[in-house]
Amino acid sequence: MENRDAVEATVWGAYSIAYADGTCDAKEIATLEKTISALPAFAPFAGEIAQMSSNIRARYEASPRSANAQALRELADVAGTNDAVDVLCLCLDVADNDGIGEEEEKQLKKIAQVLQLPLDQYL
Repeated sequence: MENRDAVEATVWGAYSIAYADGTCDAKEIATLEKTISALPAFAPFAGEIAQMSSNIRARYEASPRSANAQALRELADVAGTNDAVDVLCLCLDVADNDGIGEEEEKQLKKIAQVLQLPLDQYL
């Protein structure tokens, strides 16, 4: 993941799952933060990621539907790439924090479809 599209898709995807059940759990965000810090390719974007996260959270608090639409647009930018697999796996990890509920499962299906990946292969 060496480009801005991959970073944006990763952060938007993680928040999309975190907010899928209506609330954003601190454990879910911790998974995103650990993943970001573990990926050297994200280092050039470190300063922007905190601001991006803050903006995304504000967007989800203000209008979850609009935020989800934007998340799907950001995810589409990496569809069919190796980055798409990494994004989907992170989304699954975030969802796994408190068990994959019905709303999270619906959102995971949408994400996998936009990323052009078979969800079942990564469960």
